[in-house]
Amino acid sequence: MEISPDKQNIDTVFSNTNYYIDFYQREYKWTKDQVKTLLDDIFYKFNLDYKEHLEAEESNIVKEYSWYYLNTYITNKSEGKTFIVDGQQRLTTLSLILIKLFHLSREKQSPDHLHHWIRSKILGYSSKGEEFWMGHDKRKETLKDLFSGKELQQIKVAESITAQNMVQNYEFISTYLDKLLATKHRLETFVLYFLKRLVLINLDVAQTDVPMVFEVINDRGVRLKPYEILKGKLLGQIDKNEVLDSTWKCNFDNGG
Repeated sequence: MEISPDKQNIDTVFSNTNYYIDFYQREYKWTKDQVKTLLDDIFYKFNLDYKEHLEAEESNIVKEYSWYYLNTYITNKSEGKTFIVDGQQRLTTLSLILIKLFHLSREKQSPDHLHHWIRSKILGYSSKGEEFWMGHDKRKETLKDLFSGKELQQIKVAESITAQNMVQNYEFISTYLDKLLATKHRLETFVLYFLKRLVLINLDVAQTDVPMVFEVINDRGVRLKPYEILKGKLLGQIDKNEVLDSTWKCNFDNGG
């Protein structure tokens, strides 16, 4: 198996790639505990540098602020689409943070170029029109509602665990960032830091290597359920274009 690690900041991760969530993937299950841990880690590093370097300029941020490693996400390209093998919890959460930063930049009347820059990290254009980078499947309508500023109580989450957790986590993120980014200067500095100095490593694996990736993830502490490992093993042999999602949910995800 050949893998070429690709170091990316948030500006690069969300720039021209629509990420698809494969049928075997879990729901978005992060709770506010995981989100709080992520935000606490990010702001710990940011606060240290902010005390020493107050100029909110991109060149200054890149030069003076330490980069912070956000972990690895694994993808697999098939039929011209990029599927997330591992890392969808983190990427979805980062998208929620970007939406809140987008709204804050408008509230604090940040420069238009900064506002539009943040917006471009949430969605972009394709032949189908505007699309959210993380808007595939169950996330699309919820992201649309959050992005438009719809009242959280009015967002329909129905029986979707993914939608429920996205709304609950966004509410927590909103309160958290309102408190820690109270001034315009601090907000604009953080946006530059968030987009330029937060780093992820992308590993793109071949379709046939996905089962091995699942086994390694399971062995290293992220305990997958037996049927999830089975999904991973079968994935290496299955055409993604086959309609199997409803079958998995009926026979496995509901305890079958």
